[in-house]
Amino acid sequence: MNTASAQQVEASKYQASTTKSISGRVHHLNTVEATADSLAKAYIKAGHAPGLTIAIAHKGETVFVRGYGIADVEMGVAAGPETVYKIGSITKQFTAATIMRLVEAGKISLQDSITQYLPAYPAQGHHITIHHLLNHTSGIKGYRALAEENRQRFRQDLTYDEMVELFGKQPLDFKPGEKYAYNNTAYYLLAEIISRVTGTPWADYVERELLQPLGLTKTVYCNEARIIPNRAEGYEFEKNKLQNARYLSMQIGSGAGALCATAGELVRWSYLLHTGKVVSPKALAQMTTPTVLMSGDTVGYGYGLQLDELNGHWQVFHGGGANGFVTALAHYPDSDLSVAVLTNSGKGNPGQIVKALAREALGVQVHDLPLTPQAIARYAGTYTYQLKQGTRELLVFGENGQLKAQFVGGRPFRLLYQGNHAFIPSIDEDERLVFRTRNNLAESIKHQEGRWDVTIALRKPGNPDQTTSQEVKATN
Repeated sequence: MNTASAQQVEASKYQASTTKSISGRVHHLNTVEATADSLAKAYIKAGHAPGLTIAIAHKGETVFVRGYGIADVEMGVAAGPETVYKIGSITKQFTAATIMRLVEAGKISLQDSITQYLPAYPAQGHHITIHHLLNHTSGIKGYRALAEENRQRFRQDLTYDEMVELFGKQPLDFKPGEKYAYNNTAYYLLAEIISRVTGTPWADYVERELLQPLGLTKTVYCNEARIIPNRAEGYEFEKNKLQNARYLSMQIGSGAGALCATAGELVRWSYLLHTGKVVSPKALAQMTTPTVLMSGDTVGYGYGLQLDELNGHWQVFHGGGANGFVTALAHYPDSDLSVAVLTNSGKGNPGQIVKALAREALGVQVHDLPLTPQAIARYAGTYTYQLKQGTRELLVFGENGQLKAQFVGGRPFRLLYQGNHAFIPSIDEDERLVFRTRNNLAESIKHQEGRWDVTIALRKPGNPDQTTSQEVKATN
C-alpha cells in the first residue's frame, strides 16, 4: 500500500456504509459490524488486497454494507458500498439460472446432447449433456489444464471456433458422469449454447432478460472497454510488490466468470434466487441438488453452486477469481442470510471472512468444553487414514490438560471439545472430528471436511497412554 498516500489510506480506513438494525432478524448486529470491521482491516493490513467491500442481507433486506481500503490505488479512490468488482466464477450461478429458465420455457432439456446446439463440437463419440456441463462432470479439458502457450492466448478476444480449437480436440479427462472436475470450459460452452438458442450474445441476453428485470442494474458484463461507474481496479502481488493485474479477455471468460457486481447486488441476487424470483422452486431444487457420480459417490456441487454446511447450517456457496480479484458469496437458506465479500487482489481468501461473519450472524459458537484426564486418555492414540495416495497418521495426545493432535511431520494443534465425542481443530473451524468409542476407548475417528467429504481413521493397536506430547514432538 506504499503506492497510495498516507492521507488517502487514512481517509479509506472507515468508509461510508449502510447499516440497518432490524430487531430479531439477525443475531447481534453490532457484533457483526465490529467483526466485519476487524476482519476487513486485518485483511488489508496483512497485504491481501488494497480494498474490499462486505455486504450482509437477511430476508432480502441489506442490513450491512461497507467498503474498506482503496478501490483504485493510482487515483486514490476509496472502496465503498457502490464499488463494482469483477466477481469471477460467481458468474456461473447466473449462467446456470439462465439455462434453467430456458429449460422451464421448453427451449432446451438438461439431457440434451451439447452437439444438438453445437453440432460441430468434437464430442469424440461421447454423449455429453447440458447436465454434465452444469455440474462439472463432462470430462472436457478445462482451461487450467491447457499448456501455458495456449493459456497465453486468453489475453486475446478469441472466437468460439478459436477456443474450441484449443480445448475441443483434447482427449476427455474421463467419461461424462464418471468423475467431478471443476471446469471453466463447461460454462464457456453453456454461454455459447445460450447464445445459439436465444439468437442473442450471452452477455446481452443475461443483462436484458435476467439482470435488468430483477433490478440488478450494477451487475453487468465486465468488458474492459466498457464504461462501468465505480469500477474497482484489479491488482496482483509480484514478490510482495503491488502491481496492476494482467489483462485477461472477458470474452473467453463469458459464462464462466465475466460479470461484475457490487456486494450489495450480490446478496440481493442471492435472496431472489433462493426465494423463487429467478427460477421455479423445482428448478432451484435441481440447482441445489448434490451431484451423484456413476460410482454412487456424492459431490457437494449442484448447478453453478457449491453445497455444504457451516456448523450445522446448510450453506450454498461460491467463490470467484478473476485477474486481480477474489470474491465469495454464501447463502444460508435456513436463516435466509446472505454474505458477500469482494476484494480487488488475486491474493487472500475472502471466503474465510464470509464464514466468520456468517457464524457471528447465525450465533454459531465454537465451544471449548473442559476435558477430564480420563476423557483425554480415552481419545489419545495414533489413528491411520487410508487415502488414495497412501496412508497418513494422526497422533492424538494430552498436554497440560488439553487434547491436541498432530499429523506426522506437521505441527500440533488443539482439538476443541464440542460435546458428544466431537471436536473442532483449532486450525480449521470448518472441519469436525468425531471419535467413535467402544468400552470407553476411542477406536476410530470420523473426519468431516464438509457434509460429503468424510474420511475414517482407525486407531492403531497399542496402549494409548504410550502416545505422549514428548513422543509427538520427537517426530518433527
